[in-house]
Amino acid sequence: MIDFHTHLGTNRSIDNVRQHIDAHGGGISVLLPLEPGPSSAAGDSDAMSTQNAIEAHESHPEDTVAFCHVDPLSPNAIARLSALHDTGVVKGFGEHKVRLPVDHPRNMEIYRLCGEFGWPILIHMDYTGPFGTNFPALENVVRSLPDTTFIGHAMAWWTNISADAVTDPSSPGFSDYPMGPVQPFGMTDRLLTECPNLYGDLSARSGYLALLRDADFTRDFLKRHHKRILWGTDCPCHDGRGYYPNGTFRACLGEVMLTLLRDSCESEGHFSDITHNNGAKLLGLDVI
Repeated sequence: MIDFHTHLGTNRSIDNVRQHIDAHGGGISVLLPLEPGPSSAAGDSDAMSTQNAIEAHESHPEDTVAFCHVDPLSPNAIARLSALHDTGVVKGFGEHKVRLPVDHPRNMEIYRLCGEFGWPILIHMDYTGPFGTNFPALENVVRSLPDTTFIGHAMAWWTNISADAVTDPSSPGFSDYPMGPVQPFGMTDRLLTECPNLYGDLSARSGYLALLRDADFTRDFLKRHHKRILWGTDCPCHDGRGYYPNGTFRACLGEVMLTLLRDSCESEGHFSDITHNNGAKLLGLDVI
């Protein structure tokens, strides 16, 4: 399997990341850094730097893939990306989690360059962060850059699986994690249908709760999009079984999502597409 969304951090080592996926049968972990900078969600922290991801990958080259990140407002952002591409080590860009509209000119410059490099871009979008703001503009971004591969992630992405999504945080019915029946065809669902350069990342509570809310819709959604969905965890537990460094336990997001996928996928082939083949295609790895 390929876990397309993992992080290193002060309390999460590469050994924890490997233990996590090994608990689910083993496979490849995609290491997503988040560089500090003026617009970055990382603030001034370097706990998830690109260098961290590269060094962790070099210590486990068969079991990991390193992505990179730069803050778009950093003056050397483009030069830094070009230098990282020249190393041949980095295979993608993200997690892109910044306090900028998704179609900000500096973002667009980065997206174009990643398309030239053949790097997929994993974008965090929410309504209350505010990271990756202006979700409706994502459609024009994706359509205007057909040679760039985008991967949608987080609350705004998965809220819009339903056509009746409440998108104004000040509205009484707003929730980052809405529940209840899904109304076809929300923007996320529609864009996955219409845009061949767009994928969806199932990681975190946002992905899991979106699929949990309407079993009939989920079965149909996975049947239609089994070639466009990526299994990822974004789970902070250390062992793939729910152990946290403070000694508490909570359900592992990877484990519960795999159970939901096994129950909802029409076939073992569809399950394999979501948990391995789609990620392998984007990363230039072997499919099964």
